[in-house]
Amino acid sequence: MNIKIYPKVFKSFKTQKLYVELENTCESISIRIMPMEKYGIPHKDFRIDENYRYSFEDMTKEGDKLYSYEYKFSGEQRYSVYVLVDGEKIYKHLYAVDEDLAGLQAFKGDTHLHSCRSDGEGTPFEVSVAYRKRAFDFIAVTDHHRYAPSLEAREEVKALTDCFTVFPAEEVHNKDMGYFHIINFGGSSSVNTLIETDEEYVNSALDAIKKTTAFPETVDKDNCAFRIFVANEIRRRGGLAVFAHPFWEDYGEYNAQTDDVVYLFKNGYFDALEVLAGCDNTGNGNNIQTALWAEMRADGIKIPVLGASDAHRTESEPTRFNKQFSIVFAENAEGIPSSVVRELSVAVLRRSGRDFYCVGPFRLVKYVRFLMDEYYPGYEALCEEHAAALAAKDISALRLAEKKIDEYKAEFFASMNL
Repeated sequence: MNIKIYPKVFKSFKTQKLYVELENTCESISIRIMPMEKYGIPHKDFRIDENYRYSFEDMTKEGDKLYSYEYKFSGEQRYSVYVLVDGEKIYKHLYAVDEDLAGLQAFKGDTHLHSCRSDGEGTPFEVSVAYRKRAFDFIAVTDHHRYAPSLEAREEVKALTDCFTVFPAEEVHNKDMGYFHIINFGGSSSVNTLIETDEEYVNSALDAIKKTTAFPETVDKDNCAFRIFVANEIRRRGGLAVFAHPFWEDYGEYNAQTDDVVYLFKNGYFDALEVLAGCDNTGNGNNIQTALWAEMRADGIKIPVLGASDAHRTESEPTRFNKQFSIVFAENAEGIPSSVVRELSVAVLRRSGRDFYCVGPFRLVKYVRFLMDEYYPGYEALCEEHAAALAAKDISALRLAEKKIDEYKAEFFASMNL
């Protein structure tokens, strides 16, 4: 028997009502809710009684096929739910979050991707539509050496909907390309343009950094100075300086040296690390990046994480599209960059289908795993409709799709209504 349970996300330590909606009428219905992080199997005479955990409780009839149950969620965690309908046991999951997370929305996004304005496929707007179709709430178009494509997409999308956000962004390099790949996420203007048009200023700033910074002998001073210069310029523009794919392999070398990465994060020069990056084709780079992130974090170095596809196409193969991304918790879309800095982000790797691997703070990873299982399948179906209306620039269809999305969220998240 198929049943519908809602809401799915509640506030911790509050008594709240959940509903079970049946396909058909029933003679009897009861429910058992179990916190998954509290061991509930009793020990009897040195043996474990696995047939008893928590008792079933009767549900209250609200309508012909609708029942309710009041429950106080004991803490922030996933909960197992068993519904017994005329003797048939149905297994589901719920989640409870603490007060600080209850007031935040989950935003799925990609902070590193390309369009045909550099070496990708699809116009910035076409790329935006493709991402929206896969339930992305925000992206950053980061074409090589180019900031304008992100504004092109941002303006075209913003004229049609407020439910999907394109951030101004670019992938910053040195003048002759080279090994410097740094994401300007959300900056108000282009750092690439500065590098390519004002060589005197750039060289002066680099000299000043090298003269005033006591670099350890273990780092490459020229590499570090250039990265510091770019990060400073991004921050002057109000953006986040994101360290891109340090262990991406190309030309027989990694994109960055370990000592440089540790030094730059230890001294706070960068705002976030691409810990899961789409340009890693073997898993080697992501594995090493994750291990280094964990080690630096254990040493007390604060490093917000991001997952990013570095996708250059969304349709033709091979593509990294929708395989690496981030979930960021924020009050609204405008608050996404500040939430990243506050370590309210999780990097996600889709291994296959609905098999995901997440990297980030423990409590957020637990919650994101639940959302990947329970929230995003339904949300993605609604976003496909929204994306189709966005592609057609059909305002009435957009508003209808947005209404459905708002209703879905309000039903899923009880925490939004308390």
